[in-house]
Amino acid sequence: MDASQNPANEGPISLTRSLLAAVRELGVVSMTYHFAKSHQSLKPVLPYLHFETGKVFSRHDLPEEHSEVLGRCHDYIIQQGKPVILSQVLPLFRSVEPRLTEEIMTAANEIGVFDQYMIPVYGPFMVNGVISFGKGSTIDPGEKSMLMKMESLAAFHHNRMVVHFGEKRSDIDLSPRENEVLTWIPRGKSGADIATILGVSLSSVDTYTRRIFEKMGVHDRVSAAVNGVVEGLVKPT
Repeated sequence: MDASQNPANEGPISLTRSLLAAVRELGVVSMTYHFAKSHQSLKPVLPYLHFETGKVFSRHDLPEEHSEVLGRCHDYIIQQGKPVILSQVLPLFRSVEPRLTEEIMTAANEIGVFDQYMIPVYGPFMVNGVISFGKGSTIDPGEKSMLMKMESLAAFHHNRMVVHFGEKRSDIDLSPRENEVLTWIPRGKSGADIATILGVSLSSVDTYTRRIFEKMGVHDRVSAAVNGVVEGLVKPT
């Protein structure tokens, strides 16, 4: 199936298998999908590792030490803001985690993965991650056409996945009053405005807002507003 022809009712595994099918033509034999730590709630329901055979591994199938190192590696790439070829950054990773990096690379080589193109993906809704395509040989940085195709497919797939989960109601447990406060934040109301509307003090609104931030894992009103809409807690205006 072409990655641009996903029906609306496809789930995360079928969407990811569609992506893998599309990149096989580029010689890709595996892919990994990592979400930034701020989006932990998505990880348990997303496939972590797909192989050319179609087999799926979850993050929990990997040794805990390996998962932690891979997570730090992927978060580093998100912060860098540009794709990297694994073989070119291995010296850096080995200098930080020599034993675990060697163990991970040995395990990868044993299943036929010798290099990866690791692509940071951003948004929508500020959901960031890394999609990595594994190959059975060292990746040539001069193959710009192939690398650009991988980047385009990764961005498209990430957008589809985030939209898919954006349609699902969150399990974030807000109190009735916190829900009321959150309802007005995306509508551009200030803390004082919300206090007047709800008939409570401004300090109470500030307290509810801090609790909302903590429960949603955000640090500002804009993020709370966007995430509130995405999580289905409030309706878009």
